[in-house]
Amino acid sequence: MITTIESPTRVTLALDIIQRLNDGPLRGYHELGIVKHRIALADTLHFEPIGQGVDVVECEDGRVPRDGGNICVKACELLRQEFGRGDFFRITIEKRIPVMGGLAGGSANAAAALRALDRIWELGLTRERFAELGRRLGMDVPFFFAGGTAFDSEATGVLETIDTNLKFQIILAVPDFGIGTKEAYGSINYSLIGNNVVLTEWMVRALKANDFETVVKSTHNDFELSVFHDYPRLKEIRDKLLDNGCAAACMSGSGSTIIGIVDDDKSKAQKIADSIDCSTIITETL
Repeated sequence: MITTIESPTRVTLALDIIQRLNDGPLRGYHELGIVKHRIALADTLHFEPIGQGVDVVECEDGRVPRDGGNICVKACELLRQEFGRGDFFRITIEKRIPVMGGLAGGSANAAAALRALDRIWELGLTRERFAELGRRLGMDVPFFFAGGTAFDSEATGVLETIDTNLKFQIILAVPDFGIGTKEAYGSINYSLIGNNVVLTEWMVRALKANDFETVVKSTHNDFELSVFHDYPRLKEIRDKLLDNGCAAACMSGSGSTIIGIVDDDKSKAQKIADSIDCSTIITETL
């Protein structure tokens, strides 16, 4: 019997790089301040039991690992170790979330894999347990068990949901290249980061108040301070989104996707998307 599960992902509306952690068990990680917002764009995962052996990954996108390096396989291994299960799976991934695009597609897949295995093995995991297990797979994974919108510091463990009813359209402008997370972190200019924390605080309050105008004014991403230097094409895309009518635009995560924010008017969003000379996806918030 095949178990199918959707894997919706997220964008970042605000992203502060606070500091690199130089001591303790999380040495080398970074304290961040991120407002994450779940969107409708999703991959679809299929889990088919194949008895004993090894997990098998199938995906038409050649950039997705098909071996033990795949985060879905790691999720399977983690739950087998935790709960003594022995089943292995053929995992088929229908990929719609851009790879290396700063949209946390891998983390979204990991969260979906944990949910699928919980269903298959009838584990009865709580949200707190899901988050704890997810954190072992990646710092971005716990968000997907928190809700639609949240503030997340990732490495330092602060994850707070944000209740909001604000609806808007998001244009995902996807260039023909990706940026690896390791590359993005390696290029950080530490003399420039962390100066927009107050904007993130404003955004959290604005989302709670359903204040679209302040959300727009508070949109930012510290990774742009270094990534735009190395990839000027991304700044060009951001500026064109703004020039063509987006209320705000910024890079999502560590890139390379640029998001454009439009009020809840899909026809307007489509018109802007059609004017951008790279692949675009219009998605709604969840």
